[in-house]
Amino acid sequence: MIADTALWAWIGALTMGAGTVPPLWRWLAGSGDGDSHARHYATLAGVTGVAALAYLAMALGFGVASTPSGEIEAARYLDWLVTTPLLILYLGLLARPPRRVLGGLIAVDVVIIAGGVVAAATTGTVSWVAFGVAGAAYAALVYGLLVTLPRSASAECDRVRAVFGTLRNITVVLWTLYPVVWLLAPTGFGILTPATEMLVFVYLDVVSKVGFVAVAVAGADALDRLGLGEASGAAAVESSGAAVAEPSDD
Repeated sequence: MIADTALWAWIGALTMGAGTVPPLWRWLAGSGDGDSHARHYATLAGVTGVAALAYLAMALGFGVASTPSGEIEAARYLDWLVTTPLLILYLGLLARPPRRVLGGLIAVDVVIIAGGVVAAATTGTVSWVAFGVAGAAYAALVYGLLVTLPRSASAECDRVRAVFGTLRNITVVLWTLYPVVWLLAPTGFGILTPATEMLVFVYLDVVSKVGFVAVAVAGADALDRLGLGEASGAAAVESSGAAVAEPSDD
């Protein structure tokens, strides 16, 4: 028998809270020592920390909004509005793209979440148009994550590219499942019950957030290698240039 939504929300809150401990510990420990990676850990702690608070609100019955389509979990969408940009930000901290590129990806992500809110809060044509806009924006985001960011990550060393690639793949694969669940849930075709919807969203959130954070913390050694690829490339260019400029013995 599937438990009610409150139980799954409590599971989500506890799991997200547990997932916050490792990056929070490293953040607090590093900030006291002047660690240059403190902002990386702060970003990771923000992902699961905000999600934990959102699930706590849902477990306690807060964050529910009445809309023309019925009641929706506003806390869930607020969570996504904050945490998904943080996940993209962390990928950006690894790939180090131009600010306009990273800002553009985050802006597209906000459009996706806003479209999802409108789609969930309305009915009929407006709902499906909003869902379509969010879907188109998501396609643009996927292109950015699969094509644009890797171009910047290519300047980094192999270890940084490996961690970035793993985190990017986790994000793209799991985020693609969210609109599928939305379609199957009461917000779409109503095939899933509210309790089943909560169960599936908790599972996806835990894997896409706690899993992301766990991989990022496990691959924290990559942070010490940021910029080494660029430095090696610059050194090679400088060395080759010096060799060309060196006068011959003839």
